[in-house]
Amino acid sequence: MNRNRYLVTLLKLVNIFEIVVSIMLIAGVVISVPDILKYYFKIITSDATLSYKIFQNFLSHVLLLVIAIEFVVLMIAHTDTNIIHLILLVISRKMLVYSDTMVDLLIATIAIAVLFAVRKFLLTGVSMDSTANEQNEYSASTPIKILNRKYGFDIDPGESTTLGGYVSALLIKNAEEADTGVIVEDGNYIFQIVKMATGGVIQIISVERIDKKINK
Repeated sequence: MNRNRYLVTLLKLVNIFEIVVSIMLIAGVVISVPDILKYYFKIITSDATLSYKIFQNFLSHVLLLVIAIEFVVLMIAHTDTNIIHLILLVISRKMLVYSDTMVDLLIATIAIAVLFAVRKFLLTGVSMDSTANEQNEYSASTPIKILNRKYGFDIDPGESTTLGGYVSALLIKNAEEADTGVIVEDGNYIFQIVKMATGGVIQIISVERIDKKINK
């Protein structure tokens, strides 16, 4: 069994599935837009007491659509920041629409404070070492020409000069953010970020060749 080949195939299938789900979510948002106009009409034609309740439902509906859009963005670009934004919108919807007591507001406020603390103090790019085979791990600052000559690779660097620059270009192409454990491939090699330095700088990268099928 060629583990690398199956891993790349699985990643491609997951990306296709995410695209399909994203399209379905966008279609659902578009279909729900006319309902917003219906809420406007009901608010205008209702008395003050009833319009308050209708506006509350209107706000809940709009925020739910915004959450759906943010979820699509998360599936397109898998970043920690997008996850924080999505959770923040969910908490905000709960706070603005369904919080009736001071305890609910206090809990929601604490949750938002925790999210901001996580983004400030934990999402710093400091990463733990990977348990991958160290023989396949190389410094991101290694020039690709030296990597090819010394270790027998045949990576086409394009406009990149270092291994880290090449992987960064692949991440940008796939709308991915650099993080420990993130995997990208160029059709010939699998690159996995093993370690990152403070500030989100890629430090160590694992390189594995995708073995081609041998026709018998």
